[in-house]
Amino acid sequence: MFKSLASILIILLHLSPGNGTFEQLQLVFTWPTAFCHKVNCVRIPNNFTIHGLWPDNKSRRLNFCKSTKYIKSTDEGKKAYLEYRWPNLTTTEVESKKNQFFWEKEYIKHGTCCLPLYDQNAYFKLAVDLKDKFDLLNLLGKHGIRPGTTHLTSQKIANAIRTETRGIPNISCYDDFQGTSELLEIGICFDPNAIVKNCFRPKSCLPKGTTGVTFP
Repeated sequence: MFKSLASILIILLHLSPGNGTFEQLQLVFTWPTAFCHKVNCVRIPNNFTIHGLWPDNKSRRLNFCKSTKYIKSTDEGKKAYLEYRWPNLTTTEVESKKNQFFWEKEYIKHGTCCLPLYDQNAYFKLAVDLKDKFDLLNLLGKHGIRPGTTHLTSQKIANAIRTETRGIPNISCYDDFQGTSELLEIGICFDPNAIVKNCFRPKSCLPKGTTGVTFP
């Protein structure tokens, strides 16, 4: 009897949404200037960078789905390709490519939830391919939203993204506790086949001061 119950529990655990049955992929872009107002950075790129590619579903968040280990890349070309789009801003480029801590953290927490549809190589390739497909800095610029812009709203930013991608994004801000709300991250959501979709429960930010949302 106990063996039967154990078998049932194992099956249920395997089928649990927390163990990799994802319905959505969210590619999260970080605006480095705002991020580096939150933490100490070693470098500040002048374009959006990748925070992560996060699988999810409608009922619960997916994290740490499998015990699969991260395999460090030794290919210098691949490391450079990834570093350009997905850098660890709190350390140098040399150190980032050497220890790969940021990539490992994101893969263990989120990438393992993409298995078996996307293995480690496919996971990182998909993330950088999608970033290249959606050049957010250029996309926002087409709608008059450029670094230095103030008095923005989450709705205006989301509408610009939706016009270009056909999906409702997630918008998050950093509040500096001095009356300024800065555009921090934008998440574009996809189905498991990497087709743009509306994000589950879209996030927005409410500015704390009188200048609306600032794109620093």
